[in-house]
Amino acid sequence: MSRAEVRVGLLLGAVTAAVYMIGSRRSFGYDAAASFANFIATPSIWDAFAVRSVIPTIPLTQVATNDHVLLSLLSHLMYSGTGIRSEALYRLIPALAAGATVGVSTGALVRRFGMLAGVCAGLYIATDPLFVDNGRDLRGYSLAALGSVLATLILNGKWTRGRLVAYSLIMGLAIAAQLFAGVVLLCHIAWIATRRSRGQVLQLAPAWIGALLLGAAANANIQFIEFTQHGLPAPMFYPTFPSDLVFFLLGAPVLLPIGLWLSSAGLGLWLQRKQPWFWAASAVLAAVVLVLWLVLRPAFLYPRFFIFLVPACAYLMAAAIARWWVLAPVVVLGAVAAVVSQAAGYTEDPLALPQAAAAVARIHESGQRVCVIHSDEQVLSAYTTDFTVVTRPEQLHDCDAVVVVSWGVDLGLRDEAAREFPRLTTLQAYYPAVVLER
Repeated sequence: MSRAEVRVGLLLGAVTAAVYMIGSRRSFGYDAAASFANFIATPSIWDAFAVRSVIPTIPLTQVATNDHVLLSLLSHLMYSGTGIRSEALYRLIPALAAGATVGVSTGALVRRFGMLAGVCAGLYIATDPLFVDNGRDLRGYSLAALGSVLATLILNGKWTRGRLVAYSLIMGLAIAAQLFAGVVLLCHIAWIATRRSRGQVLQLAPAWIGALLLGAAANANIQFIEFTQHGLPAPMFYPTFPSDLVFFLLGAPVLLPIGLWLSSAGLGLWLQRKQPWFWAASAVLAAVVLVLWLVLRPAFLYPRFFIFLVPACAYLMAAAIARWWVLAPVVVLGAVAAVVSQAAGYTEDPLALPQAAAAVARIHESGQRVCVIHSDEQVLSAYTTDFTVVTRPEQLHDCDAVVVVSWGVDLGLRDEAAREFPRLTTLQAYYPAVVLER
């Protein structure tokens, strides 16, 4: 890369990481809090691999798929070394990985399509709501995206032994960060297969196998639990998943960026229509989506699982801008609209977990018993454990107060608690918590 490509990539990546860290002391989201309590802030580093149930009332089968192993392991090392529980510390790795994804992608696209196209595509990645939401919290998606981009760039260069080892390691770590990055590995195999060179396939086979083994080993216990101990919920059909996947990759839930970015990416897709690698990768993605959507139908199926496609969409936009420069302001306008739409709640607590922990401490110190309804303990435990878990209405009689922090509890038991404890205090957040007292 030239100095200009490196500089613009570093600049945009650094700005992205810095902006993502604004509001980093807000509370953890639901999944992040569950990960922190179950896999990170624990006595044993082996908990990062989801090997046991840390919270007695929460079966491991209930939370195992919430573990993004690579991030849990790195975060556990930070927790073990410092004992610090600050949200900002544990959001640092995801934000840096997100910034690096933007920076590396921007530099590569500037080199391939020119400065204007590369910078505009980088702005899309940095402001896309799906990427922003999942690059600012304690989740492994941005690490998976970064590994996918780096591995793709390595594969697109000269294949020395050292580079293939690096490819295998980086691709394997991406899968360890988030299992769905394995789809990128399948796309790489399909891409090289289009060259119809048996020698190239054999040359890359050890690297592919190594990456697969590394990623599979990191996630092995989680998948063993899910498939042998019935940890997966009953299948559920998600009728709009394919369209939701496209819309969320390109700006949803904000309407204006969808229109602007979808049109730009669509034109870029048209430009790639004669490329064999494009059809090979598209076939793999289509097959994966169709199998998940129509055959496996998992109860938990979200567009964020495919976050590695955000840099791929940026490639399409950069290609379109390089061909039609008038698309540059279209992409930039989409980025501006995305920023404006996300600004209002950017630093807001997603859950009132710190406030709830403070209320628990206040009530506990007065000598009273605080209760939480079963399931809430898996997230509130990221902040405090000075409470009793209730699972049946008759257990409420032994409580002096009940704290409800999420939507995931037994609604009947919650309503019974509201009747028995009529004095209500609301703790403000995007999803407010309540303290119920007599």
